[in-house]
Amino acid sequence: MSKKSRKSVQLYTFNSTEGSVDIDLNNFTAVCSLTKEPKQFHHSYLANLIATKYDNNISLFNDTYVSRAGSVIINAQTKAAKLEDRIDALYAKIRVLKTERDEASAQVEAL
Repeated sequence: MSKKSRKSVQLYTFNSTEGSVDIDLNNFTAVCSLTKEPKQFHHSYLANLIATKYDNNISLFNDTYVSRAGSVIINAQTKAAKLEDRIDALYAKIRVLKTERDEASAQVEAL
């Protein structure tokens, strides 16, 4: 007769919008807020993540957790925005340089 595998219960206490709650992180599945993909973690890693990065608040974690796949989306959006800002700055610099060129050529023509 073989033994059945049983997951142990690892209860952790966190703050939430309803107050203090005990949650079994050994059987907990996190869901990315951007991709909606489920993700499981080792209970001790997840407890430390919630305690340090999410101020020990499980509600905040559930609402704002972003997986690595989701962070790729955020990083791409940030990179595109930075490139757009650089392009705008370069166009502004070109306008200033064209103005200076026109002023210099006007001074040469005046002589």
